[in-house]
Amino acid sequence: MSNAFIGRKSAIWLWKETTAGTAVAAQVWIPKEGWILNPSFEEAVDSSWYGVIDEIYESYTTKNFSQITLTGIMRDDFIGYLLLGALWKYTKLYCVTGTPSGWTPVRWDVLTWNGAILKKIIKIGSTDYYFFDKSTSWSITNGTRTMTATAVNWVNAHFFERKNDNNHPSFTLYDDDPVAWAKAPYSMINSFEVSCEVADYVKFSAEFMWKKMQDSTGNNPVYTDDAPFLASMAGVKFAANETWLNTATEQCMQNFRLTINKNLVDLQCFGDDDVSEFHNQQLWVEWDFEALYSDTTLRDYVINSEKKALRFYAENHNVDALATGVYPAIYIDCMKVWMKERAKSDDNNWIVKQTMWFTAQYDNVTSATIEILLLNGNSTGY
Repeated sequence: MSNAFIGRKSAIWLWKETTAGTAVAAQVWIPKEGWILNPSFEEAVDSSWYGVIDEIYESYTTKNFSQITLTGIMRDDFIGYLLLGALWKYTKLYCVTGTPSGWTPVRWDVLTWNGAILKKIIKIGSTDYYFFDKSTSWSITNGTRTMTATAVNWVNAHFFERKNDNNHPSFTLYDDDPVAWAKAPYSMINSFEVSCEVADYVKFSAEFMWKKMQDSTGNNPVYTDDAPFLASMAGVKFAANETWLNTATEQCMQNFRLTINKNLVDLQCFGDDDVSEFHNQQLWVEWDFEALYSDTTLRDYVINSEKKALRFYAENHNVDALATGVYPAIYIDCMKVWMKERAKSDDNNWIVKQTMWFTAQYDNVTSATIEILLLNGNSTGY
């Protein structure tokens, strides 16, 4: 009998490379809905005329690489590695609550006594949570401004921003199945997508590119029990700017998709059929969504070419709280989006909906196009 097996027996894992292209032992297993590690090839074909009607005389493989898309459910821990692969600037943040005196804290405030930067403010329920890039004491002093603060110690906050260069780091990816084991060094994310539809999970899709596949040794998969995000836990908000997203009104959405495009380019040198280097190029963020057509607010954004801040978020209240009132969550903020296209449904027998498309733009006020905050129980970081 052949050694046949179903696709569920295939396992994927990865880890960050210290030196791009030098394989490392992987440490994180990713539950997947789709994707098998497969090689891709380009070839040179000799179609010279030899006095016969046959077209091809000779061919050689001239380029050996891979380009595959990993799909799955967004969960609160391992997804941080894919967010890292998409943006590559990571900061572990420290969460506090408190009552400011004599000031209104805003993003990028710098505390004079320890230099801590306020990277993000998120309102959860009726409470404002302040996320600093350094651990802060119970009494925060910023010149003449103070805030008596309480550290929310069990909330581990992870902040992802765009790394502003064209040499983003890489992963080594591994594929284990009952027949063979393979690894793919110099793996980089070309595009990363978050999508959500009503009555379903929040999903991700990560398109990887990498160098020539290599043989590997087998490993035993060990998965963590991460908390998943569902559409019933998600929401979308628009506001005049990032500051007002916390108090903005939620929009009734039917589906939502956001894509971070890295626009990878591969470089190949004479003397080798393998890829030599990968470089990310211009960053481009796009999205679309379908919503009920119950008023003209969204339509007018397009007509008037209005620029808005956008937040997509999901909070999992079905698992144990990280701290009182705080649960595993993800907040994806685009600082300035341009609603550039809209279409209204025209089926006579269905509720009328509208589909909209946008492109995110760089916001000079916040010095960002997109930033992501992930809250979970991971105290180590990414």
